[in-house]
Amino acid sequence: MNPRPVPAHEWLVTFAAIFTAGAVGFMLPSAGVHPTLPLLASGIAVAACIRWGPRMWPAVLAAGLGMDLWNHQTLIASLGVGIGAASGAVITARILERRGFDVGFGRARDVPLFILAAAIGTMLVPTVGLLGFRLAGDQAAMDPLRWTRWWSNTTSGVLLVGPMLVAVSRQSLAQFAEHWVEGALWLLGVAICCAGALLLDSAGIGRPLVVIFALLLVVVGAIRFGLVVAAFGALVVSAASGLSFAVGRGVFGHLAEFLGLATIWSFSAALTGVNLIITSLLAERDRAGLERLRAEHRYAQIFDGSPQPLWVHDPETLAFLLVNEAAVRQYGWSREEFMTGHVPMLAPPGGLRVLPPSARDDGADATPEPLETRHRTRDGRVLAVEVWARAIDLGGRRAELVFASDVTERRALGSALIDAIANEQRRIGQELHDGLGQELTGLALSARALATRAERERQPIADGLVQLAALAVSCIQAARRIAQGVSPLSDADGSLQDALESLAARSSFGNTVVRFRARLESSITLDLEARNHLYRIAQEAVQNALKHAGSRVIEIDLWVRAHGLILTINDDGVGLPKAGSLIAGLGMRTMHFRASSIGGRLAITGRRGGGVSIACEVAQPQAEAATA
Repeated sequence: MNPRPVPAHEWLVTFAAIFTAGAVGFMLPSAGVHPTLPLLASGIAVAACIRWGPRMWPAVLAAGLGMDLWNHQTLIASLGVGIGAASGAVITARILERRGFDVGFGRARDVPLFILAAAIGTMLVPTVGLLGFRLAGDQAAMDPLRWTRWWSNTTSGVLLVGPMLVAVSRQSLAQFAEHWVEGALWLLGVAICCAGALLLDSAGIGRPLVVIFALLLVVVGAIRFGLVVAAFGALVVSAASGLSFAVGRGVFGHLAEFLGLATIWSFSAALTGVNLIITSLLAERDRAGLERLRAEHRYAQIFDGSPQPLWVHDPETLAFLLVNEAAVRQYGWSREEFMTGHVPMLAPPGGLRVLPPSARDDGADATPEPLETRHRTRDGRVLAVEVWARAIDLGGRRAELVFASDVTERRALGSALIDAIANEQRRIGQELHDGLGQELTGLALSARALATRAERERQPIADGLVQLAALAVSCIQAARRIAQGVSPLSDADGSLQDALESLAARSSFGNTVVRFRARLESSITLDLEARNHLYRIAQEAVQNALKHAGSRVIEIDLWVRAHGLILTINDDGVGLPKAGSLIAGLGMRTMHFRASSIGGRLAITGRRGGGVSIACEVAQPQAEAATA
């Protein structure tokens, strides 16, 4: 791809600006003063190469050559000045381009990058320029002090003029144009500061007053109007200060040459540095704020677009702070109704917990498992939901993010599946008990009768018939054990209390003791399926404590009240398993699934001092009917 041709007017503007600035600087000696103003031509050259590209070097070279020829220098010396100015401007622009410089000084790193690039690039200006003077016969051209003064003036010129010309645009002046009254007052302040620099006496507080006022103007300009306007003010005040020193009048007059140059350079550098630093820091702040707003917008889109019902609430007042569209669809309240409401409005009749314990208590013993509960919708429907809650930071404010999944259909499917499994288990157990068991009993009786007859008749097969009868009895006992495993309450005549007591007796062995305690304030009215599930939950909890927890004491407590039943299994083992444990994780999920299928609530928590407590609470049927 061919590079864009450089428009002629850009070359002409660059040449005219550099030549004019240099000519004004060289005219100062003829006016009776020594040149003390920074060489602003170098700043114009660098700004042109940054804005329009390094291809502007011919215009810079021509302006430098013409400027020194106009000042009656030799062709070789003038050529050295032109080559030095062009090469310094190109090197500075190349360094900034390769380091990703932002022409608007939008990052904090752009300030030191610009200063460093200007300091490095402008070293070529006095170096090549003095080499040209040396070739032209000037024996004092290699004086280090002369090189230092030339380089300092050139660098100061780049720092004074460069940022303003690089960043100037309609957008950079928009703030000044929008607040033109404040801008006019600020310009008036700049004019007063310049007048003070030229008219006030250098003795007394005149000089400190001008310096402080100038710094204040630059700070206000950078904050209120931006880099370009503040840089213009800094340039004008610096020019007035340099002119005060040059003509020997004002607050910077009557200073020795070296002290005056150092003072003017330091003052100009302070004004420019303050402007650049404030501008870059403000731009960095705005940029960080914009990135934060973009990130918040992305998170808001993810939050609101999630198919999972979500909300954020205040943990103290339980007032809703945020709610997504999925939650609006699930519960039926509008977003405005949510934002004026509180979490308890989701509570159904019966006083069920709406949020998991970890969301309110934030205790160390809280279970990481979700809470399976019920929530009420706007039209009065009651949904079975699975609720997760996590503490978050919402813009510096403590809040809680809640995930609420509707598991009504899943629970219904699970209940139907468990009912089907339970019915099949009951059928198999019944067949084992009534079918195979009865047939084996008949076989055992027949074998015993034949054995008795053979013994009476002293037949040799008597011993074999006795063994056959014993084997039949053993088969009957095995069938009963299988039937009990398939339908655990069959041998206990459906009594949950007797089945749990038998479980405790069978599970106690070695150094482990399993105790059962019952507190019956009312009769158990749960159906057989619910009692079977409660037994299986206790069985799973006891087996986990025996196999994985190393428990010495396991306590099974059954508390039956008129409105509900609570089954609790406590152990003194190693506590809750680590996250990711497959066996314990499956066992816990199975217990949760069984509890939810009978409308119960299962809580698995760690006990203080070690061990695990598993509690399943189920409402009794008559209590539900009374509530309805």
